[in-house]
Formats: sequence, structure tokens, C-alpha cells
Amino acid sequence: MQKGFSFFLFCPRFGLIFHLYQASRKSKIKKKAVNEMKNAKKRDTVLIFSAGALLLWGAFSLLLFPAPHLSERENRLLAECPRFSVAGFFDGSFTSNAERYAAERVAGRHLMRNIHAKCELLLGKCETGKVLLCRDGSLAKQAQTNERLYQKNLSAIQGLQKTARRIAALPLTVAIAPRRIEARKDALPHLFMPDESDRRTLEQYVPDAKFLTITQDREWYRTDHHWSTAGAYAAYVALGASLGFTPYAEQEFEKETVHTGFRGTSDAAAGLSDTLPDRIELWRYEGDEAFRLKKDGKDAPFQGFYDADKLNTRDGYAVFLGGNDGICEITEGENDTRPTLLLIKDSFANSVIPFLARHYRILAVDPRYTKADLSPFFAKADQALLLMGLQTLAELTVF
Repeated sequence: MQKGFSFFLFCPRFGLIFHLYQASRKSKIKKKAVNEMKNAKKRDTVLIFSAGALLLWGAFSLLLFPAPHLSERENRLLAECPRFSVAGFFDGSFTSNAERYAAERVAGRHLMRNIHAKCELLLGKCETGKVLLCRDGSLAKQAQTNERLYQKNLSAIQGLQKTARRIAALPLTVAIAPRRIEARKDALPHLFMPDESDRRTLEQYVPDAKFLTITQDREWYRTDHHWSTAGAYAAYVALGASLGFTPYAEQEFEKETVHTGFRGTSDAAAGLSDTLPDRIELWRYEGDEAFRLKKDGKDAPFQGFYDADKLNTRDGYAVFLGGNDGICEITEGENDTRPTLLLIKDSFANSVIPFLARHYRILAVDPRYTKADLSPFFAKADQALLLMGLQTLAELTVF
């Protein structure tokens, strides 16, 4: 067989045909390689021009059509355009602020946030924007504890308890609302366990603090970090034993749904567009519209506890008391001689105040919105309560 193959190769006619075949094959391979290189160059050119066009579109849209400074969808102020300075350029603050401005104010921001959130979920993740998508379709913010601020806030509470005893011989009742992620463990994604170290830290600093057990689904908004009015009522009932009043029964309130499209802070952080909205209920009782609110020394522009105008804004929860203020006085008419409750609070207390006001005159102070010294307020009080969310104490500057 080898002889026959050699004859085939060295036979002039057949050898010529074989060499021509080999040359033709090499030419086709070379031509194919050249075409592939040309196609690759075309693809690279298209990619480069597309990326350049996208960058130019982003730059021009940012320059001519920046997103509004106030994002109603996220209920927060977005970054402002930084002013150039030589010092800021060299220390990096200018470029850092410019990057933040470009990321937050680019046109189409909300659409891109929604696409990003959907991609996160399609990849199998159960969270987006540090917000968990729970098994029941609700949203729960993850804890983002700042240890330094948390310890500072808890130390301040220790100081307030000492001040209350020293100035007015009053015990300061401390009641803490859990985060939704801690209260609704049964709805969290499978295998996810919330970190409870913040609660242990609270017990170390303030051993007599009352950690409110608000765990039912109806007691929390599905798209917000606050408890619902049902949750506020559960907190009011739990506080009765500590403060010494007898809570009114649930049947003694008339429930009124005032908003069916409420989307809260968790929804804003997640960036999703198809979450089911919440309902906001008010639990009314006879005479609640007669209460007077004085906010930072001025009469509130609405009657009773509820500011209906807030229902038309992104911050629907602000219907309770019209939102947060530094100092708020709540009385039942001009000649209210009932005992005064000093309430040191955050926004969690706003929905509880209409219940507590059936028993007390209330002097509510939110330390986040006033620099006033809290010590003199204890002398005006018959009882004192600190009611705040664990999220507020662990993540924000309060005192």
C-alpha cells in the first residue's frame, strides 16, 4: 500500500493535482481567516461606536435634562452638581462627587434602576438595593448598622434615664420597635437568618428596654419599614402595662381606608415597579378631629391628627401628624388638664400618638429635628416614654 501511495504522489499528473488541491485549500483557509478578522473588526467598531454614543448620550442628557433634584419615587434628594475647586480635584472629593452626581441625576435613572433590579432577581438573588424580596411578595430592608452611631445613641439613652430620675424623679420607659426583617422572619427567603446582635447590644446598654413584639402580617406595611396602624395599635396595647393606662378595645375604633396605592421606603430603595401597593388605614374615634397640634411653636395647618394632603405625595405615611417635626404638642382643646406624657420619639411613634392622646396631653420631641436640650422637658412631664425604631438607633444620628 505504501508503494501505491508513493506512486500516487510522485506520478507527475496526480502529484500536480494533489498540490493544486492543497494550495486551493490553504487559500480558502486564509481567505476565511481574513474574513473573520474583518468581521471581528466590524464588530469591534460597532461596539466602540455604540459605547461612545451611549456615553455621549449620557453626557448630553445629564447636561441638558438632568433628573430632578428631588426624587419623589425614592422620597429623597439626589446629588447636586459639584463645584470645581483645585483642592477638591487633588484630594479626590470633586471627582467622587461628580461620579455620584452622574450616577444619580442621569436621565432615565428610574428605568435603569428597574432594569437592574429585575436582572438581580433573574440571576436568582432574593434582594436588590439591600432590600429582600420575601416569600409573600413583601419587601424588607436589610440591617445596615453603624456601630459607632449605635453605641453613641444607646449611651445617650442611658444619660436620659439618669436625667429623668435626677430632675423629675421619673422612670424613662424605653420601648423599641424591631425592624421588619426581624419581626417577619417567617416571610423571609429560605435559609436567610437576620442578625440579632443589635438586640443583644441594646440589652447590654439598656437592660430594662421593652422590645415590642409586633409580628403579624397585618401589623406591617409590605413596602415600608414602618408598622401599619394595626401594628401601632399593638404597640399602644403593649405600652399600657408599662405606663399604667387601660387601652381601648379594637372594637371602639372605626377603621377608615384613606389610601390604596401607598408605596413606602423599602419599595423606593428596591427600585422595582410592580410591587403590590399598601393600604393606609386610620383608626378613628369620636372627637379625634378636635385635638390640637402645635408643631415647633406653630398651629398645625390641619385639624386633628391627620394631614390628608400628604396622601397625594410619595410620603403617604406622613398623613400621621403631617410628618416629623422637632417639637410637637398635642392637647385636647385649650383647657386640657390631663397628665402630660413626654414622648421622645422617631417616626414610628407618629402612628401611635393618636391612641396615646386619648389618655395624655403629649409633648413629643424628635431629637433628629431639634437641637433643644431635652433636660427641661422632664420637669414638665408626669410620665416619660422613649419610643423609637431599632433601625433609627442603629443606623442614624439621633442625639
